[in-house]
Amino acid sequence: MKKILNPFIFGVTIGSTIYLLVIAAGYQPTPPTPKNILSIMLMSGLIGLLSWIFETDSLPYFIALVVHCLSTFGLVTIMMAYNGWLFSAWDRPQFWINYLLGYAVIYGLAWGIIELILITRVRRINEVIKKRNQEER
Repeated sequence: MKKILNPFIFGVTIGSTIYLLVIAAGYQPTPPTPKNILSIMLMSGLIGLLSWIFETDSLPYFIALVVHCLSTFGLVTIMMAYNGWLFSAWDRPQFWINYLLGYAVIYGLAWGIIELILITRVRRINEVIKKRNQEER
């Protein structure tokens, strides 16, 4: 259960942070609703579960990244449609250009946040190991 819950909660944490940044930047033209918030939390948790793909040794990293990116795009599109944010101008090419660009920026931002978390975690682990090694001498 912990193996499912941890990535789900981590995904919700990242997704909620990004959603708050989107709201703060004024990109959501309507006020947040419980429906919006809960759908984004669910989507983010599922994206966190999708991150398991990076833990498999059977796929090269690049393939796992492409699968994760496309699957995430599918989840985002479903969430956008559910919240009614997709249908306002979906038939215009400019909408899709903006949508894809926005997706790429947010996906990159999420990866940046995750990389910072991982770098911090690795540094802390290395410091503990270094300290332990010095104490053993």
